[in-house]
Amino acid sequence: MKTTTVLYTLIALLALSACENPIAFKTIVHEDGSLDKTIVLEKAKKDNAGQNYFGINEQSGWTVAVTEADSGKDDHKYRIAFSKHFKSVNDVNSELDLPVDTAFQIHSTFEKKFRWFYTYIHYTETIRPINRFSLTPVENFFNQEDFAFIDRLPGEGTAISKADSVYLEVLNEKISDRFVKMAMFDEANDMIKTVIAKNNIDKRWLDTLDRNKELIYRMIDDPKSDNNLPGQIADTLGIPINRDQALKDFETLSKKFESRLNFMSYAYDGGKYINEIHLPWEIINTNADSVVQNVAVWKPLATKFALREYTMYAACRQMNLWAVLVSIGIGVLTLWLFIRKR
Repeated sequence: MKTTTVLYTLIALLALSACENPIAFKTIVHEDGSLDKTIVLEKAKKDNAGQNYFGINEQSGWTVAVTEADSGKDDHKYRIAFSKHFKSVNDVNSELDLPVDTAFQIHSTFEKKFRWFYTYIHYTETIRPINRFSLTPVENFFNQEDFAFIDRLPGEGTAISKADSVYLEVLNEKISDRFVKMAMFDEANDMIKTVIAKNNIDKRWLDTLDRNKELIYRMIDDPKSDNNLPGQIADTLGIPINRDQALKDFETLSKKFESRLNFMSYAYDGGKYINEIHLPWEIINTNADSVVQNVAVWKPLATKFALREYTMYAACRQMNLWAVLVSIGIGVLTLWLFIRKR
């Protein structure tokens, strides 16, 4: 029976699962380096309170508040707010910057420096790339001009020129149509090689697969391909393999790949982000989209961190009054000694 391949099911999943997933972050940074973190899923399923793409819940010490959201649709959506106090950025990173393929990875830094008249605090939050395709080099598809354009993109809702709008549209097409499609082909090809290698065949057949890569790509791209794609490829190339066992192995590997694909689709296609960082003193330097006294706000497009890290930083300072008084006292004392000597 001819059916859609597992790969085509995953491609359809990537195309159809996009929906609006507003996510709000808020961090209150204290002078001693402790932090109060809040993460809000504005339109989420109720079970996201226990299982989500941040790996946080009540069991891990977060306070969770669930209220029904006005989604404007028949399906019920909820506003789920997670909050927790951390003693340091190390404690934050131990929860939010784990090397997990199916979760956001956010790294924070805190630096406090004393410079006599002023004390400075420099705080950063870096969203690591949501790209989970490890077999396809990003640099094969994107150049420095692309990354320079991404770096200067303003926040969500800010108007850009017509030329930049066209460039952004082309860039998104390059990401979704070229890079993602080739990455999925590379993943499928690797799964097929893994399945065939697992069935204890001679290693020379892996060389046969490499020599016929274009043929394999055409078979993967054909919606009329047999559901047992590894078996079909093995038959075409004359590779001795058990078709039933190959199908089971391929389905197992596809489920793992589907988990990564679900995360990427959620984070890139549907994510709308806003991040607030509250520093203890007035901000003097930041790359935020807007600033009001000691609060910096970012509204990054998912494109910002789709392919490489995106760092949001803010710095503030406070005058050391005691240092000013000591300096004035030293100056007065020096002047008095000078006058007395004269």
